[in-house]
This record gives sequence, C-alpha cells and structure tokens, in this order.
Amino acid sequence: MPAKPSNSASMDRAALTFALHPIITIDVRGVIQSASNSLQRVFGWTPEELVGKNVSVLMPEPNKSAHDGYLERYRTTGTTSILNRPRRFDALRKDGTVFPIELSVSRADVAGKGVAGSTMFVGIIRDMSEQAAAEHHHELDRARLQDLVTEQTQALQAAHLRLRMADRLASIGTLAAGLGHDMNNVLLPVRARLNALRATNSELPAQAVEHVEEIRKSIAYLQQLADGLHFLAMDPDMDGAVRGGGDTTDLAAWWQQVGPLLAKAVPKHVRVMADIPAKLPEAAVAAHRLTQAVLNLVVNAGEAIPSGRKRREGRVRVWAKLAQDGSSIRLGVTDNGLGMSEEVRRRAFEMFFTTKVRGMGTGLGLALVNRVTASSGGSVELESELGKGTTVVMVLPVAERKAADGAPVAVMTISDGRAAALVRQILESSGARVQEGQNPGRADVWIVDVAAVPTKHAKTWRSERSDGRLVLLGTPAADRRKDWMALNPTTILDPNDFESVRAALGRALRSA
Repeated sequence: MPAKPSNSASMDRAALTFALHPIITIDVRGVIQSASNSLQRVFGWTPEELVGKNVSVLMPEPNKSAHDGYLERYRTTGTTSILNRPRRFDALRKDGTVFPIELSVSRADVAGKGVAGSTMFVGIIRDMSEQAAAEHHHELDRARLQDLVTEQTQALQAAHLRLRMADRLASIGTLAAGLGHDMNNVLLPVRARLNALRATNSELPAQAVEHVEEIRKSIAYLQQLADGLHFLAMDPDMDGAVRGGGDTTDLAAWWQQVGPLLAKAVPKHVRVMADIPAKLPEAAVAAHRLTQAVLNLVVNAGEAIPSGRKRREGRVRVWAKLAQDGSSIRLGVTDNGLGMSEEVRRRAFEMFFTTKVRGMGTGLGLALVNRVTASSGGSVELESELGKGTTVVMVLPVAERKAADGAPVAVMTISDGRAAALVRQILESSGARVQEGQNPGRADVWIVDVAAVPTKHAKTWRSERSDGRLVLLGTPAADRRKDWMALNPTTILDPNDFESVRAALGRALRSA
C-alpha cells in the first residue's frame, strides 16, 4: 500500500489549493516544482501545465532570457538581491498579456543541508493590475489637474493683461475725449474769427489775406485731428445718435475728418493712401464706430509691414467703392505686408487671438471690426497671401435716404459780414442747418440784426411760428425796445463777445 501522506504534506497541498495569491516553488535551475490553484486565475495556466516547466515561461523579455543567468550566478556565488524583499516586475500570462506583479521570494532548504540539489525557492505573487490601473488613473487625474491649474493660471494672466490693457485704453479714451473737447473749445472761436476776417477780405491788405488763409488751413487740419479724437473717444457699442452723431456716415466727409489722425497710426516707413469717391451714398454705420474699426485695420496693416525694406515702400491703402447691385459699400484696407498663414487667417476674428508679442496686442482689433460691421447689418471679408499682403473689406449697407435729418434749421438775417461769419460757425458746429435771407419761413431759430429787420416782420413770423426761437443780435433802439421785448427774444448784447454769442445761440437751439 502506498504510504499515507504526512500531515505536513497535506497542509502544504491545502495551502496551495486555497491560497489567495498565486504561489509557486522552483528549484535552483528554475524548474517549477509546484503551483497553487490561484495561479490559473491570474496567469491562465493550470498547476499541472506548469509543473516541470522553467519559471521563465511566466516572464516577458528581457527578464525571460536573463533569468537563467541570475540562477547560475546564485549557484556559483550563493548571493542574490531578490530574497525576502517584495519587488515589482512585469509578468506574462498564458495568452501573452503582460501585466504588473509584486513578487516576494524566500529560500527553503528541503533536506536541511543547504546543498544545491535540496534548495528550493518559494515565490508569492500578487497581481498589481488593478492597483497599477488606479495609480495610472491617479497620475492622469494629477496630470489633468496640473493642466487645469496651468490653464487657469494662463487664463488669469490673460485676464490680468486684458484688464491692464482695458485700463490703458480707458485712460487713452479719457485723454482723447479731453483733448478733443479742449481743442474744439480753442479752435471754435479761432475759426469763427478767421471766417469773420475772410468776410472782410476787401478791407484787408493782400498780404494779410494770404496769412489769414494759411492760418485757416492749419486750423482746419487741427480741427480734423480734434474730430478724430472725438470719434475715437466714443464708446463703439453706443449708438451715434445718443452722443449727438448720426447712424449714417458720408465716407468722403468722414475721411476728411479722421484721415489725418489715422495716418499717424502707422510706423514711419509706411505711407497711408486713400481712394474714397466723393459721390458715394452714405453708409449705415455711425462715424465713431467706423473710425475705431478702421483705426484697428490701419494699425494692423502698418504693423504687418516690416521696417528696413529695400526698394519697397510700405503702403496702406484705404479705399471704398459701391457694390455692383448698389445695396452696399465696400470699404477696404489693403497693405503690402507679410500676409497671413492659413491658420492665422482662419482664427483672425477670434476674440483674444493675436500673433503679437504678449503685452503688445489684445486680440480684440478684428473682433471689434467684425462686431461694428455686423451691428450695421454688414459683413467682413478677409483676403491674405503670405509675402504679398492682406486686404480686409467691411461690406456696409447703404443707408436709407431720409426726408429730413432732424437738425434744427436756423436762418440768419445779419447785415454785418463778420458777425454773420461768427454766428454761422457757431450754429454749424452745433449741428444746425444754416440759411441766410430775409424770409425765415418755418425756421426753428431766426437770428436777426435789429437794424436790418422791421419789428412787424418779426411779429408776423412769431405769430406763425409760435414755437420758434427769435435771437436779437444787438440792442434795439429805445423807441423799439418794448416791441422787440414783447416777442420774448434771446438777446445778444455784444456781437463781438464770442462766449456770449455761443451761450445765447446754444440756449436758442436747445429750446427749439
């Protein structure tokens, strides 16, 4: 009868049968002597399939080829670094799948002599796949968190930059508004006085007339700059009518006002040219919005032209023409700069996208152009080629013609040419439509020279135009003063006092 297995052997088999983690034993040559049932769950091999095979069958390269060398070194030297300390390795399943394990190896001297033939190694294997997956997801989550932190940091930096830029732009806008206002306050009386002098050219020496004309040209240029500053300082999202302007623009007249200022916005090696016909219909866009949009286009065009060019001058051309169907006006800015790549052209109108150095651009310029054009019912077209230049076209609807522009009508009946020139200048600067003549008709304001208009004519007009405003230029004679005052006029006692004239006309226009 075969000998009954000892209690120790029975316990060993029970341990191999019910062990949670795979257990294998190998001899000093790496041949598997036994394996636990749990090894099949982890590796796919049954214990019976593995017994007698070299343990390297459970290893992927390069450990598989190197394992026999490790055992040979142990047999020769009796030393190894793997015993009694858990180590991580890659293992190989029966189906060829590689997965991570934690291996703990201990030595057992079966015969108790320590000879090579009686030395066994016991390996306890722990499948680390789930833990490795968890660690991998943790690393991914940590990487995603780091990316999110980096992204948020960059967003905060960009927001800080935009706030700084917004503060700078607000400061520049305030400065421009102040400069434009102060320049207008200074220029208006100067222009009025010059116009008054022009009205008396026949009384001036020829040389004085020439000087007056040159001064007038210089003042007109400064007035253009002041008008440009006024347009730049206005909020592009605010309707022009709210701020005293219209929501339509005569492009030729507009360019005369803002052209000198916009031409200053490009580098010295760039020349700004304009081709805007005088007979174009008005465009359905407020002048201040158009100014800020075209300023961005001109600045971008100038910066796209590198300095130090040889044989080629930088050119920025502002042009306009009526579309073939007559329903829109094409206002374009063309440069001979570096041009755009396909990627830049595709993203050009995105908010905050810019190719400029950080701190030198906000990425809002073309977005503003797009917004201004879209708000008027138009569209923007972009054409660009690397090395040849860029053209941006604002397609603006033609404004509908209106029977009246809503501006007050003022009629002047003034015999003194200098006084008439002063009054006209102030009225036109205030937005009034000015006419001259003896018959005021349905005028909103009638400015009369008390020496040139009979009282009865003023009474007749007052009875027909009860809501009109009558302005007296000068003091009526004593015998006529009562009749004039009965008409409730606004009186300008001293026609030579510019501030008094402007204040009186302002009151009259506001009440009209």
